Amino acid sequence: MRPVLVLTLLLPAFVAASELDTLPLGDPDLAFELGSAPAGALYDSAGEATLELEAAVERMAGAHVVLLGEGHTSLDQKLLHARLLEGLAAGGRPLVLAMEFFQRDDRDALAAWGRGELDDRALLEATGWYDRGGYRWEYYRPVMEAARRNGIPVVGVNVPREIPRTVNRSGLDALTEAQRAEIGEVTTEGSPQHRYLIARYFGDTVAMLPPGWFENMYAAQCLWDVVMARSVLAEVAEDTTVVLVVGSGHVAYGLGISRRIEQEREAAGLPPLEVVTFCPVTAPPPDPDGEPTGHPMGGGSHGPAAAEPLARFSRALADLVGVFPDDGAIEAYPTLGLRLLDDHEGPPTVSMVWPDTLAEAVGFAHGDVIVDVNGAEPADLADLRFLLAGLQWGQRAGLLVRRGDDELEIAALLFPRVDTSEEGTAPGYEVEGLQPFAPRSPVPVAEHVAPADAPVWVLVSRDGSPIRAEVHLDDVLTEVHELDGDGRVVRSLHREPLEDGAVEVRYERDGSGAVIGEVRVDRTGRPVG
Repeated sequence: MRPVLVLTLLLPAFVAASELDTLPLGDPDLAFELGSAPAGALYDSAGEATLELEAAVERMAGAHVVLLGEGHTSLDQKLLHARLLEGLAAGGRPLVLAMEFFQRDDRDALAAWGRGELDDRALLEATGWYDRGGYRWEYYRPVMEAARRNGIPVVGVNVPREIPRTVNRSGLDALTEAQRAEIGEVTTEGSPQHRYLIARYFGDTVAMLPPGWFENMYAAQCLWDVVMARSVLAEVAEDTTVVLVVGSGHVAYGLGISRRIEQEREAAGLPPLEVVTFCPVTAPPPDPDGEPTGHPMGGGSHGPAAAEPLARFSRALADLVGVFPDDGAIEAYPTLGLRLLDDHEGPPTVSMVWPDTLAEAVGFAHGDVIVDVNGAEPADLADLRFLLAGLQWGQRAGLLVRRGDDELEIAALLFPRVDTSEEGTAPGYEVEGLQPFAPRSPVPVAEHVAPADAPVWVLVSRDGSPIRAEVHLDDVLTEVHELDGDGRVVRSLHREPLEDGAVEVRYERDGSGAVIGEVRVDRTGRPVG
């Protein structure tokens, strides 16, 4: 599936996550040992056994630092983090929640939010969350709300993004004296394993980079680890546990923040701290034919008596491993793929359209000035980012743009693109060619006859039940007709407005399924007709 409003540069997934989870790195006693567990399980690497949530909380409770690794666009992982934080809070030990995507100087705003003096939007505006290119706030809301419910202070651990961005582009020597004073000394030597791990994150791309590029990228990663380690240490007290929510790349194999914490303590002549690490992994989807996979003599990766697929991972990956089901890379919230022009006093303008994204497919271009989003006019660039961040699956995103002397609407229908061409990319979903039906007729799918020159129609089912029929033209989703359990259309969305200006039609039916009314709305959500 291709997720379809990226507000920041995302690191491409050049290497399959499962491969990164089984590298022979880290603790030499565990680096060559594999663990396995089904989706929904928590695994104790040292004990080589699955744990209940309460036992995992107990394992974390006495630590000075808990590093909760995460994929930035996995809502399920954040929900688990919130449950772990709730469990730790119930134990009574003082806690501090540290967050990767807040900065050190956000402390006052975070404290005001914790006291209820700021709502979510005011917090995000005060901290410049979306101005910095942050991921959707909704991903992080569960763990943040768990902290506020339990009176846990929240702190940021990062520094302004210009600092790692400068290093990523030009190396550590490009930092100013003021920037060096803010972050302290950063070394890139001392761990060939860490260097290899970061290279593996980029996959074969590393071999194709010009000389020096990877060195700068690696230096930026080291800087992030050092900065966050020092920020965490600043919060550590004898009777306090600091819980850091951070990308798994900073946690895996104990080579990132954990190693830097150890180095900092040793350099200061202080005893080591107990650090507990957590990383998520993904269980493979079930075989569609119900058969185990792998070598036939070995019973496959599922094991000879396994009732469900098991994730495999190095026991050195983390102290605790959480296994999540394969969702086919469908993110909880949609993205378009636009980058907006920063430091720009004029109207909100597109500075880049990321390749292979929905924004590129529907025709956005560099220099487009965004006038409104579904009829709502942004007051400024920050307001536009909030409008874009409010888009949800199942919506039509219609952006009015000014391009040169012309004003036009560029619209996209926000539905996950289901691609079942490769096994495991869309578990639970089925896609099949559909005899196209009249796109504006609210009658059962089965009663329609296809015109000879129809665009590509597909029927999307989930867990065996049809949920929608889609129309694709030149690889762009142009119509979506949501279906009830009897295959009748209950709601239609159109990328191009109909003759009366409607872009959405909702059908009201009686007990027999006959249409007894409909509501037609335009691009702003107002009724038409």
